[in-house]
Amino acid sequence: MNNPFNKKLSELFGKMDEKVLQARLSAAMDMLQKGDAEELAKKLNKVDKEELLSKINEIDDSKLKSLNLNKDELSKRINEEDLSKLSALIGDRGDEIISRIKELINKS
Repeated sequence: MNNPFNKKLSELFGKMDEKVLQARLSAAMDMLQKGDAEELAKKLNKVDKEELLSKINEIDDSKLKSLNLNKDELSKRINEEDLSKLSALIGDRGDEIISRIKELINKS
């Protein structure tokens, strides 16, 4: 009897997680591109790099589509300079994380 309710609740939370992720990605890109590197660095230092890499590894083309993220748009919006800055801000495992992001958006 609770199964349909649980399923609906799960779907609702899944959608909220996607919206939160989209908002955080947009905010991070804005901070990086507007030169607010110090604030972004503070936020990145609080993130577990292992968990971040794990979450990035879960993303594939279908996940990008479900998040309404267009690879072409991302590729145009994120340049090589942004990725280099981001790698430096991430610190440990930054190169590995950026490499995976490049694979996702097909930047070489």
